[in-house]
Amino acid sequence: MKIKFIIILIVSLLSLSCDKFLDKEPENKVSIEEIFADLPGAKAALTGVYLDMFSTSYFNGPRMVYPELTGGNLRHAYPTRTSLLDLFHFSADADSSSMNTVYSHLYSMLNNINNILTRVPDLADGTAAERNEILAQAHGIRALIHLDLVQLFAQPYRYTSDASHLGIVIADEPILVGNAQRRRATVAEVYDQIASDLQLATDLFANSKRVFTGNRVQYMNTSALKALYARLCLHKQDWEGASLYSSQVIAENFTLYSREEYLPSWKTAAAKETILEVAVPTGHGGNSLGNYYVNESSNSYFQFAPSEDLLELFSEHDIRSAGGIFKYDSYNFEATSVKIIRLSEMYLIRAEALAEMGETEEAIADLNLIRLRADPEQEPWTTQNKQALIDEILNERRRELCLEGFLFFDLMRRGLSVERSDCEGTNCNMSYPSDRFVLPIPQQSVYSNNHMEQNPGY
Repeated sequence: MKIKFIIILIVSLLSLSCDKFLDKEPENKVSIEEIFADLPGAKAALTGVYLDMFSTSYFNGPRMVYPELTGGNLRHAYPTRTSLLDLFHFSADADSSSMNTVYSHLYSMLNNINNILTRVPDLADGTAAERNEILAQAHGIRALIHLDLVQLFAQPYRYTSDASHLGIVIADEPILVGNAQRRRATVAEVYDQIASDLQLATDLFANSKRVFTGNRVQYMNTSALKALYARLCLHKQDWEGASLYSSQVIAENFTLYSREEYLPSWKTAAAKETILEVAVPTGHGGNSLGNYYVNESSNSYFQFAPSEDLLELFSEHDIRSAGGIFKYDSYNFEATSVKIIRLSEMYLIRAEALAEMGETEEAIADLNLIRLRADPEQEPWTTQNKQALIDEILNERRRELCLEGFLFFDLMRRGLSVERSDCEGTNCNMSYPSDRFVLPIPQQSVYSNNHMEQNPGY
């Protein structure tokens, strides 16, 4: 009962905004010392983090929808459905942006993670290997959250030649009332912090013992760390690093789905192509990512439909356009785990990196592996022109990874403009670079931190 109570407490704490968390201590709460009195308490704290990853303020909500809607893979299903409309029109403001709750939620998660990282080394019980396992997972999740935050609230790494432009506040220690006034780091410093966390997690996993009995891919793991390294290098345009780390993951014990397995895989937890996923909490009965995509006109949850811009990219027999576009089309009690990293992404990262390095044949081989899996009747890609090949790899990322939270970030890191034909309203297109390619820092966070600098244009 103690563990269950602690988990409920932690989730309750994380439901507060970051500013509210700093301003007021919850009443009748268990002290931080009681939570981290022993190994079971530390495990409960980490379980609370995983539960919050499934929150509608993170992977089970707008974090996954925003890049697809803004980039042009989605449109609003009906004129009366206006969820995330400010994001679609690039008209978000700092007071009421649809992503303000995501910002607060992620920093609340980071605060909880930092408490774990601070307290677990001093636990009186448990083995060193068990403590290392908890610390490794916490460092890995902290890296993932910082990467998401810097993609959402800062310009891409190559926006300036040395990435010295405005990044985000790095949360590398528990945030208390006395030390809440922190400046935003540069994007280069944020990426260094992410790399440091990934390395620390890797080192800790090397001398660890599992503390959870569930499927490994539903927890931060060594393969996911390498995959995150590959993503990090991709955004930095470190092509050698992107190729190296994606190749390491590809060489591990993961397997691409067959064409016949592809559609059913989206209703399967911990499937063979999954490297990291967020599991559905036991007894979950609330909203899920599929709520946005329920293809029923009478269902008020049905907010978004695939854009014609996306649909026209698929060949006639592409299995993904036959029913795989929405992927998460079940909702509430039928919700399925949210896949965060899949093997096909690693092949496409490696293909892009190899193409940039001039290793054309190898890049084409990786590209065709994904293209022909989806539609074996189409002609293999053979064009060796570098730019044409890179353009096709980006198109394949758009097809294969659609609705998985990548498109807008892909446009940003490549310095490409948003061009949406299937669009009604203002700002259907947005030329890069633009201040509107990043979200505003919530105004409440600016008011409460004398050192906080708002993003230009807001």
